[in-house]
Amino acid sequence: MRAQLPIISIVTLLPLWLSTAPLRSVALSSLAPPMQGAAPPACTLLSPADVTKALEKPSQPGKQFMDETGCIWSDDPAASDSSRRVAVNTHSLRSFNFASHPAITTIKIESVSGIGDEAFYQIYPNNQSPFIWVRKGNSTFSIRILTGAKPRPFTIDQEKSKEAVLAKAAVSKL
Repeated sequence: MRAQLPIISIVTLLPLWLSTAPLRSVALSSLAPPMQGAAPPACTLLSPADVTKALEKPSQPGKQFMDETGCIWSDDPAASDSSRRVAVNTHSLRSFNFASHPAITTIKIESVSGIGDEAFYQIYPNNQSPFIWVRKGNSTFSIRILTGAKPRPFTIDQEKSKEAVLAKAAVSKL
């Protein structure tokens, strides 16, 4: 029973850990040295016009997290949890590879063609917003549309479609 405890803890906490990826990558990246061949600062990958089209509401300019690896755009200057938001994070190649092979079997991976060198959606259970992950060369990033409104303004398929459009815009800036 004692050997099962760490496994149960990992399985229980991993979805929570993955759902905080934008915040976690900022905190962890501040401890790591800069990535060789990394993507430009996350806030340079999209424009307010790109995000306005996706959110279907006027977007404020992107706001950088604690460092250049994370950026959030919102229809609300405070980027509150009830606002419509787009989060972009740049990642290491290792993180990209890890994300493409999740340990939790309820996280589904769907390949996406025509965006960068490699792209996929991470689709979570319980109707959560998906992530799109993209690799172009040694640069990798993820994009997620977040809406705190109930009922949600977009279906999962609409979010995936909007994220794909945003990902293409971001790839064009690499």
